Amino acid sequence: MMGCVACHSEDGSTLGKVGPTWKGLFGQEVVFADGGKTIVDEAYLRESIKEPAAKVVRGFDKSDAGMPSYEGVISDAQIEALILYIKSLR
Repeated sequence: MMGCVACHSEDGSTLGKVGPTWKGLFGQEVVFADGGKTIVDEAYLRESIKEPAAKVVRGFDKSDAGMPSYEGVISDAQIEALILYIKSLR
């Protein structure tokens, strides 16, 4: 979908990826570059797809390849489908 796997893996691998893996991501705690924390849930994933610069996970803040916003690029239904897919990769 939309080239997401160019930056995110589905199998836990990180080699050549500039974004976090989706495997096991849902339900995990993430720490942001500013020190804040959250548990990855539907709301966080939705925000990250629409406004990826709002909360950047520590370790991914140094990348020059910041994630683009998909607000208005993909539909709400596509976002929900992507969230369900990420949830399935527990």
